[in-house]
Amino acid sequence: MNNEHTERTYSTFKEVLGDGAINPARDWRTLFKKDIENYSKNLNISPIIYKEFLRGLLSQIKLGYVDDQSTFTKVKIAHGRQERMVAKKFQENNIVLPFSTVYQSAVTQDDNKRRFKEVLVTSSKWNDEIQRAERIVGYIDVPIKAEYTVSVWTKYVSDMDQLAASIRLGFNPHKLIVTPFSEETKAYLTGEESMTTAEAPDREERLLKREFKITIEGYIPSPTFKITNTGKIIHLNTEIWV
Repeated sequence: MNNEHTERTYSTFKEVLGDGAINPARDWRTLFKKDIENYSKNLNISPIIYKEFLRGLLSQIKLGYVDDQSTFTKVKIAHGRQERMVAKKFQENNIVLPFSTVYQSAVTQDDNKRRFKEVLVTSSKWNDEIQRAERIVGYIDVPIKAEYTVSVWTKYVSDMDQLAASIRLGFNPHKLIVTPFSEETKAYLTGEESMTTAEAPDREERLLKREFKITIEGYIPSPTFKITNTGKIIHLNTEIWV
């Protein structure tokens, strides 16, 4: 925030509470709610939160199969929708199967966890540099559901069965997705569907495809601020909100 905003906030603080310590939580909410609300309106969320969800999900999905020679082979997982590329390379006999991709297909607000009233909360965070706890202020985090589609392509039914079973077992009942913002975000397998469109003639090879829907139930961290003893407001999580 600019100096004009900082000085105005400090002046208000002295006017209401004098030069003494600022302790009551209700005073923090009352005095700074409007300032934090106005500042937050000008912020934009960075795509880093969704990149971290995807990175955390990819670290938890380990695909592989055992071939006829009892050899275990890992399956590559690429990012993005690559249906055309896979189909073209399959026709050209220029792709290694099985193959898999993952992409974010939807993001919705989790209404079951949503708060219907904005709540400004305060907490304390220890600062080793100054050897003192600091007051942190922010709104409740926003609950969301991020849906990812994992597509698997194989040449043989036996390979598809192995990979499908691996995904089902891996998400029984869920996987924990670790991000820089949370270590307890849960991911669930919420659906699957065979996308093989038709049977090919006996002498032609088939490209088998199955899609798996995975839903991450997480939170988007709201903007958080540090309030100094002089009434200065400092935006903290600038890597998420810019």
